[in-house]
Amino acid sequence: MIFVPLPLFATLCLFFVLIRMVYARDMTARTNQLFAGLVGLYALQSLLLCMRWGYGFEEVAFWIGMLAPVLPVVAYLSYLALMDRLTILMLWPLVIVALNWVILILVPNLADLVILMTYLSFGAIILWNASNRGRELALVRISQTDGALRAMIITGIALICSAFMDLYVIADFIRTGGQNIGFSVTLIQTGFLLCIGFAAIMSQSGATENTEPEAELSPKDVTEEDEAIITRLTQLFETENLHADMELSLRRLSRRLGLPDRSVSQAINKTQNMGVSQFVNRYRIRDACKLLKNSDQSILHISLASGFMTKSNFNREFARVTGQTPTRWRQSSQKTASHFSPLLSR
Repeated sequence: MIFVPLPLFATLCLFFVLIRMVYARDMTARTNQLFAGLVGLYALQSLLLCMRWGYGFEEVAFWIGMLAPVLPVVAYLSYLALMDRLTILMLWPLVIVALNWVILILVPNLADLVILMTYLSFGAIILWNASNRGRELALVRISQTDGALRAMIITGIALICSAFMDLYVIADFIRTGGQNIGFSVTLIQTGFLLCIGFAAIMSQSGATENTEPEAELSPKDVTEEDEAIITRLTQLFETENLHADMELSLRRLSRRLGLPDRSVSQAINKTQNMGVSQFVNRYRIRDACKLLKNSDQSILHISLASGFMTKSNFNREFARVTGQTPTRWRQSSQKTASHFSPLLSR
C-alpha cells in the first residue's frame, strides 16, 4: 500500500529534527524546550498514524484523539514564549486540552467537531500574532525574527488546513463510510507533520532573559518620548556598535534602555515605519557596505562582523535594503556609496 511508507518517513524525519534541535540549541531556554517537545509530540502522532492506517492497529485511535488537541496548544505556547516569559495566566489553553479530553471520553460523537474548532482557533491566533507586527518577538535574536515569523505563518496555515482535513474525514464517513480515509489522512497528515516539524527549526529564542512581562501600550501618534528613544538607540549603535551583537534581541535592547519591550518596538514602528529587525539590520548593512568598500575581506567574514548569523540571511537582507547582492554592490561601490547617506534618516 502506497501510504504505508509515508508516515514512517515523516516519523524518521521528525526524530531527526528533534535530535538536531536537542544537540544544536540551548535546551535550558524554555522556548527551545517547548519546540523540542512540539516536534517530539508530532513524531509520536506520526508513529500512531502509521500504526493505525498502515498496519491496522485500531486500538491506538483513542490515543490519537487524546494527543490531537495537545498539538495546537503546545504550538501556540511555543510561539507565545518567543514573545515573553510564560506566566501561569498564559497557560489558559491547557483548559482547552482538558475540555477536549472530557468530551472525547464522555461525548465521543462531539470530539471531532471540538478538535476541529481547537485547530481552527489556535491556527488563527498564531496567524494573527504573526501578522500583528506591533507585538514583537522579544526573545528572538534580531537576525532570526523574520524566520520565526515565517514559521508562525506556516504553522498557523498548517493547523487550519488540518482542521479542513477533519471536515473532509467527517464528510467521507457520511458519504462512503470512511473508505477513502486511510490514504487521504496519511498523505495529508504526513505533509502537515513535516511542515510543522521543519517550521520548528526556524523558531528559537536567544539567551534566556529572566524578566517580568511588560504592560501593553496603546499605539498613538509619534511623541517626544518616541523620538528620544530613537535618539538613544542611535547613540548606542554609533558609540558602542550594539547592533553588531549576534545575540541582540528586542528584550536585550529594551533592558539596555531600561524601557518596556513595547515602548521600544512602538517607537521604532511609529518613527521609522518598520519593525525592530529591519531597523537594526539597516545599521548592520551600513557597516557591511563600509567593509565591502574599504576592505578585501570575504563576504562571509563581513556578514559575521556585521552581526548576521548566516551568510544567507545577510544576502537576503542586503538585497532587500540595497537592491543588489553584496558582490554586485562591492563591484560598483563607487557608484552606490551615496545610497547610505539618506538610508538611516528615514
